[in-house]
Amino acid sequence: MPAYKSQLLLIDAGSNTNCKPINLLQFAQMSSIYLKNTYGIKSPAIGLLNIGTEETKGNDLVKESYKLLKENSEKLGINFVGNVEGRDAFSGKIDAIVTDGFTGNVFLKTTEGLGKFVKRTLTESLTHNLLSKILAIPALPSIKKFSKTMDYKSYGGALFLGVKKPVVKAHGSSDELLFKYTIIQAEKFVENKAVDRMIEEFDKQRENGD
Repeated sequence: MPAYKSQLLLIDAGSNTNCKPINLLQFAQMSSIYLKNTYGIKSPAIGLLNIGTEETKGNDLVKESYKLLKENSEKLGINFVGNVEGRDAFSGKIDAIVTDGFTGNVFLKTTEGLGKFVKRTLTESLTHNLLSKILAIPALPSIKKFSKTMDYKSYGGALFLGVKKPVVKAHGSSDELLFKYTIIQAEKFVENKAVDRMIEEFDKQRENGD
């Protein structure tokens, strides 16, 4: 997903709607391994999506997940930065945000809807009359750049981490443009050997008894 001068990895985005705390710990592990090996981020900042930053906030799943992450993050090589509120997710300070699939999917689609709303409202404002159209001409390059950043189609599909082979799922409302970016994304997924590297990392942790 787009973030300020960066990108944000959302895990889970809807694959696993009923999760246990151990699953969210695994999501943090997978996202950390993926970002290190695929994007070269040395110490990805992993946040836990919550309604507040305090350790005591949230439902039982989030509170137990926080406890697990806090206790095991150093041992598992996870740069856990704590709870993150939805409004801070796109600050550019977080590389990945962890949550259960139900909450993640609501978060994802709400963000998509907001992006469409901003784009439509901005377009209508700039094309309201002849004067607004003329005044908008110098700003067109910046508007196009912003529009591309907010367009979810350019980010491709959703990667499946934790499976034996590279799998990418396209959006339910995909068109030819989104499929194009999804194929490009799948190609990079294979080239970077993300799945193989993830299996190697988990095997190492298993050998070390983690």
